Amino acid sequence: MSFIPTILSTRKIQVTTLEALDIQGVKLLQEDYISTEHLTFDLSKVNEYVLFTSQNAVKSVISQGYREVLNKKPALCVGIKTKELLEENGWEVKAWAHYAKELAPIIVQNYTDNTITFFSGSIRRDLLPDAFRANGVVFNEFTVYQTVLNPLKNEHKIDGLCFYSPSAIESYLQQNSITTEVCFCIGDTTAEPLKGVTQNIVIAKQPTVEATLQACVDYYK
Repeated sequence: MSFIPTILSTRKIQVTTLEALDIQGVKLLQEDYISTEHLTFDLSKVNEYVLFTSQNAVKSVISQGYREVLNKKPALCVGIKTKELLEENGWEVKAWAHYAKELAPIIVQNYTDNTITFFSGSIRRDLLPDAFRANGVVFNEFTVYQTVLNPLKNEHKIDGLCFYSPSAIESYLQQNSITTEVCFCIGDTTAEPLKGVTQNIVIAKQPTVEATLQACVDYYK
């Protein structure tokens, strides 16, 4: 009987995403190791451009009734899925990149004469704000969602793990250890907390959930 690896995805995958992929070569387990909660905020001053670094920030803004106010502002964003969600909801996306570290120089080069309102989560890196301050980019920031860890004990023998954020790794490691498992990561930023924990790291070709799962399937073919 051929080997069928067991993979744990640290977030539950939408059915439509699974249907679009051929994952017959692996047994996929799914648990949500983090969740997000929308934070209420008082939308005071909004600058010329709006900046989103995740779909969660867009969803929070929309859920609180600010779409019609904000989608008149041109947008900057991180992630192809964030870009698609913004465009579906009426925004014009002027610039985007797969990673914040790629978007920062684009903004510094092209938008230093503009002002930006940044909608972020409770756990975020300082990369963009630091780049703005260092280069005189005027911005303000609203924290619009909170990341909540959900550390679950894994009771299954698994061969691989799919991670989509550093927070999910932090959550997983609170109750579990990583030994021989191969870790499939959505991107470089997600992989960083695993350095010193394991060398068995595979980074997806694109920073999307689909590409992460595809990397997993390809690895075991």
